[in-house]
Amino acid sequence: MKLELLSLINCPECQNNLQNYKGEALRCGNCGYVVKVVDGIPLFTDVPSTIEPWQKVDRGSDLGTAWRRSNWKFLQNLVTDLPADAKILDVGAGHGDFADIFKGRNYYALDIVPYPEVDVVADLGKINPFKDNSFDMVVMMNVLEHVYESRELLNSIAKIVAPGGSIVIAVPFLLKVHQAPFDFSRFTPYFLEKMAAEAGLYVASLQGYFDTQYLLNESLGNVWQYSISSQPRNKQVTAKMLVYIIQKLINLLACVTQKGFIDEYKSQQNPAPVGYLVILRK
Repeated sequence: MKLELLSLINCPECQNNLQNYKGEALRCGNCGYVVKVVDGIPLFTDVPSTIEPWQKVDRGSDLGTAWRRSNWKFLQNLVTDLPADAKILDVGAGHGDFADIFKGRNYYALDIVPYPEVDVVADLGKINPFKDNSFDMVVMMNVLEHVYESRELLNSIAKIVAPGGSIVIAVPFLLKVHQAPFDFSRFTPYFLEKMAAEAGLYVASLQGYFDTQYLLNESLGNVWQYSISSQPRNKQVTAKMLVYIIQKLINLLACVTQKGFIDEYKSQQNPAPVGYLVILRK
């Protein structure tokens, strides 16, 4: 366990300091609260029995979908401007998809599953082990849509962000269901703004990632996967030829239209983003 982590956490029951006990547990000397430590990771909440851990996938600035690459660019630009001593918490970090961005930083990874890359296991919507105002930045990249009680989670996180600090959020909007059955929501800007206000936060920036080619390819992929195989063979052949032609046209269209871009959502008359990139401040 990272030694400096002890300075940021306290007892969820009485808010007193926790002491490291032989590397096997954290104990509160005031109320006797005990936190099990497994492989150096304190487990403040049990791993849900319904969760099946995900396998590690290589991530990076030029890897993954266009949406993922836009997330990387957005987050990297923000971190570059942070003070060197800023404390950062990555909520729902998983296998550390964005951890490389934070190399050399005071960075802590949290998840509800004790992946090897995680520093703390806790469901912050239920138990918050961190001291108030502990972090300069809290990051939630593609996490909120997988949290059923998303408002409770944001309210909890708002307490541990320092005044003037930020909460950075990436959430998909026009994106297919993923990580089923733990994909619960798609958020509009109005919901995000209202949820932030209820948590005592304000929206510093609310941008969308707009990518017409990405959405066209997603729709064409659905045609190939769901709409062809059930047809008679002669229609399947025709449909596959048409998909091939349409794909070529989409690629040609991409050469003469604007590529995927990040912009304020209000800049678009009828916003239809792949997802939203949000900065909340306290």
